[in-house]
Amino acid sequence: MTGMQADLLGKTILVVEDNEISASYFRAALSKLGASSIFARDGGEAIQLFRENKQIDLVLMDLNMPGMNGFEATKMIKSIRPEVPVIAQSAYILSGEEKRSKEAGCDEFLAKPIRLNILVEVLHRYLIN
Repeated sequence: MTGMQADLLGKTILVVEDNEISASYFRAALSKLGASSIFARDGGEAIQLFRENKQIDLVLMDLNMPGMNGFEATKMIKSIRPEVPVIAQSAYILSGEEKRSKEAGCDEFLAKPIRLNILVEVLHRYLIN
């Protein structure tokens, strides 16, 4: 983690996650990296927050949630601002979710549990030019 402290300062990430433990993990990791984070518990809330917050630079999207799932939410988010990267995250890696997430418009797929070094690498790829 050394040398990576606060290198995402000024970046805002929308985390769509219904699991409190996963949300806490992302909250801690993003804070350590200096990024601001906004949290949504389901797809409907994610779309509302995305519309209200024009400063969102990237979306970390859980695919399996009650109510509107991550696939539907991603399609809506990409229709609003297609240039914003959406990174799918799911524990269900054997069920074809990676393929479905790409079809929905996700830019990348991360399998849970997500190791910090992988998260950092992906965030850097999309947020630091």
